[in-house]
Amino acid sequence: MKSPSPRRTRWWALSVASMATLVVTADSGQLSIALPVIIREFNADITLAGWIALVYALVTASLYMPCGRLSDLVGVGRLFKIGFLVYSASSLAAGLSQGAEQLVFFRALQGVGSALIMANNFALVTALFPPEERGRAMGIAGGSVSALGYSLGPVIGGLVTHALGWRANFYLSAALAVIGFAAARSLLPAQTLKGSTTRRVPFDFTGAAAFSLSISLLLVALTTAQKGLWREPLIIIEFAGGIVALAFFILWEKRCRDPLLDLVLFRIPAFTLGNAARWISFVTMSVHNLLMPFFVQSVMGLDPLRAGLLVAPTPIAMALMAPVAGWLSERYVPERLGALGLATTAIASMGLSFLQPEATALEVIFWLALIGLGMGIFQTPNNNLLMSSVPRERLGISSSFLSIVRSVGYSTGAALGATIVSAQLVRVTGQTSLQNSHGPAGLSDAGPLLEAFLLGFRYACLTAGVICFIGAALSAIRVSRLR
Repeated sequence: MKSPSPRRTRWWALSVASMATLVVTADSGQLSIALPVIIREFNADITLAGWIALVYALVTASLYMPCGRLSDLVGVGRLFKIGFLVYSASSLAAGLSQGAEQLVFFRALQGVGSALIMANNFALVTALFPPEERGRAMGIAGGSVSALGYSLGPVIGGLVTHALGWRANFYLSAALAVIGFAAARSLLPAQTLKGSTTRRVPFDFTGAAAFSLSISLLLVALTTAQKGLWREPLIIIEFAGGIVALAFFILWEKRCRDPLLDLVLFRIPAFTLGNAARWISFVTMSVHNLLMPFFVQSVMGLDPLRAGLLVAPTPIAMALMAPVAGWLSERYVPERLGALGLATTAIASMGLSFLQPEATALEVIFWLALIGLGMGIFQTPNNNLLMSSVPRERLGISSSFLSIVRSVGYSTGAALGATIVSAQLVRVTGQTSLQNSHGPAGLSDAGPLLEAFLLGFRYACLTAGVICFIGAALSAIRVSRLR
């Protein structure tokens, strides 16, 4: 992908990137609203929700970078088509799971498909669109469509789970992925089937293995520590092993002639600080994505259908704001927009921490919509700033790194939220289970359990708010003029 494509071709190609985003984000929203039902069916506790989120994030985070590098070498179009097929098959298998272990395994395979189709979305947009159209294109594919998927996901998930059961959500994801494969095969221009280099370049298998080992150990450590077992020897070994593997990866990349990740990218201030703020934004989002379905179903006593409708304001607000923010990012300083967005999200996170069991639907809608507004203001300018700061020959690996940051951010947020809530449940009840939370009354008649969950929920929201304010400060640093 050497230069911007003809106008008609590039906008048709954008529909493929948009379809990829829709498939993955809708599936995430559907699954989040179905988690309480899944946990009850498999007689599990809240850590299963953390594992389902984390194993997906672990696999995608491990594979995004190799997939990004492969796209630079062989072309993004080929990876898109394979990814849609893998995602479809694994979604179908996940819907047929007969136990928690099987579901976690097939969720991991979904991560493989997601890595293949999502690692290069931003690279595709950056390569095909000129700067004067890039903000709007990213606002559509990375903002509006993403938010649309998150909007439709909980609503569809609530409706499908209520009417057909949680398994039907995975069958729907499989069907959407088949449509995505057909779109990729028909609409991607021929140039996306070619690599960005003409010389034969070896793939950095050693670097890929070291990075995968590092990210896997660190994310597994985060998950196994969710019940407050941070000082357990196994947890310490996992963290230490992850850090050692990461150190080896960095040293290897410095010496490798054709590295998996060109570390020179981190000398670009916009790339480094932008990714730090991006990570913080997804940590914050993940905390709320994990805990809000439990609050509205277990604390407020809503069924999955009404719960899905109630948590939809966040992605709806993002969908409405993303194209506007994309247009603004082409004309105004993106750092200021990013800082404003994260500060707004931080305020909304603080507001959620004060919700009570008797909270009205309007209260929940207001704070969740404010989170969506803030994220909509932040994401597109941040994405545009990051991808416009890197060399064209590194678009694939840079795009994949943005996906890694998103994946690691989501897994970190899930681990953080589950850890804080689990710590309060253990302190008050001696266990982490929320199995007694089902039924029309939710937790309203389970005094100690309700008190423990609410306290953990408040602490988690406050923590997310503080972290998000730090992200706003980082995002406010003017780096676009230092490219």
